[in-house]
Amino acid sequence: MATIELRDIKKAFAKTDVLKGVNLRIGDGEFVSLVGPSGCGKSTLLRIIAGLEDQTSGDVLIGGKSVVGVRPSARDLAMVFQSYALYPHLSVEENMMTPLRLRDLNATERLPLIGPLLPSHRRKLNAIKSAVAETAATLKITPLLHRKPGQLSGGQRQRVALGRAMVRKPVAFLMDEPLSNLDAALRVHMRSELSELHRALGSTFIYVTHDQAEALTMSDRIAVMMGGEILQFATPDQVYDDPQDLRVAEFIGSPKINILPARVDSTGQINAPGVQVRQSLYATSQDINVAVRSEHLRLCEADEVGLPGRIIHKENLGSDVFLHASVTDMGSATGRRIVVRLAREGARRLHIGSSVSIGLTGEGVMAFAADNSRLPSRPNGTSKEIGKAVAVGA
Repeated sequence: MATIELRDIKKAFAKTDVLKGVNLRIGDGEFVSLVGPSGCGKSTLLRIIAGLEDQTSGDVLIGGKSVVGVRPSARDLAMVFQSYALYPHLSVEENMMTPLRLRDLNATERLPLIGPLLPSHRRKLNAIKSAVAETAATLKITPLLHRKPGQLSGGQRQRVALGRAMVRKPVAFLMDEPLSNLDAALRVHMRSELSELHRALGSTFIYVTHDQAEALTMSDRIAVMMGGEILQFATPDQVYDDPQDLRVAEFIGSPKINILPARVDSTGQINAPGVQVRQSLYATSQDINVAVRSEHLRLCEADEVGLPGRIIHKENLGSDVFLHASVTDMGSATGRRIVVRLAREGARRLHIGSSVSIGLTGEGVMAFAADNSRLPSRPNGTSKEIGKAVAVGA
């Protein structure tokens, strides 16, 4: 096992900059996810780490040593692809044996007629079969060893692909959206299995995904990428609860965070159209965005002042219900969609078309500048002091 460090990695295809100076340090034994929308450069970055793609500039270090110019097979990394890349004509056992055959048997020992006659071939082959059997037992795929990939389900093929990577005992595992071909239920199950496997192996995992749920549930830290840059690299809790960029706040979390236009006055107080939000910032005299997640909104009581709206959609997720409300600000005929998370009991009496009044729970309000950067609150202006209502701009 070893640390992996990226220093000012840049990559351009023709005149298009795909990576714009990425810096990242992944600790020994960490599970790090690279997450972002399609085209953000996360898969390209993974391929550069693996040596399958050359960077335009920058350095890749594994265990403190530069591997620029080192061929992929010599980097001691194992890659698991989205397509699994199993040999269809070989059994599961033979698929898992292939990387060890290529690594441990010399050219003579791999010859089809002469190789099996050599004592060294038999000795090495027995060691390879023992390693495959041990890995298969760990992944609970021993009964599948004599089947062909075409006889396996998607989840079974995924385990075989993992087994083929594990059997080499690499310094790190690189995974490029390995669960994207699975159905929803199996994907959830495989997330827990991958997390358990990481804890059991103690190896470094670098995991590429566009699915924020995968990143949040499995990772020690998450690197949120957009436009060829890492916007934030932090723990799942920090990325969700304390995003440092509005784009991170919008990408991480389901449903999408609610964005409310506002303005900071000359004293640092936040003012939204029609209602003052009692939160003090260091910033002054500028337009900002206030961001509030659905769980930090609530429905106001009849005697409270809140944001009037009309329910236009209900998402029943079993234990929780997401209410989508169309809210109009003062003097505007256009509506803004606000999503409120409620317990099922609280949403039972509400229907599409019902009128509601929306307020804050008093927590989780975040302010962002026009350039998407996070604006810190003054010590005497905490989110708990914010009023019960926020106005929404058009």
